[in-house]
Amino acid sequence: MGRWCAYSWSGVKAGFSVLIPALALLLVDAGPALAVQTHGGAEGLVAHQLGHLLLLAACVILLFHSRRLQAEAGWRHFRLFLFLLIAWNLLTFVGHQQDEVIPAARFLWQDGRRVGMLLTGPIDFFYYLGRLDHLLLVPAFWFLWRAIEGWRRS
Repeated sequence: MGRWCAYSWSGVKAGFSVLIPALALLLVDAGPALAVQTHGGAEGLVAHQLGHLLLLAACVILLFHSRRLQAEAGWRHFRLFLFLLIAWNLLTFVGHQQDEVIPAARFLWQDGRRVGMLLTGPIDFFYYLGRLDHLLLVPAFWFLWRAIEGWRRS
């Protein structure tokens, strides 16, 4: 059996002794990770919005088909994940549309980036709430994790 093994344990340990410092160097010398990405031009926004619509349709279809699996472990949490993902998708879709309507003068700019916003009315307030989409997305992925745990146990 030993002759079919391409690496010995000492070779694996030697590989880790090179890999760990290389990963540490990448973590120490990392550049800025900007969380907001622009898509450039109208075609970028259209393609992005189509992606939201396709994800929305997929979640609705999955939600419809998961109704008959109520008794099995994990499916209740998976449906909660889908509900929150649908809500996130709708909120983000509307937020992207509002991005095109709200004038740039309402934003506070620093070094070419938006760092704040002046809330002057209800539309601005709803836009700001739409930027807090992580309040839907983080719990959604927690429910997905619970669903996967339930499926693993069963």
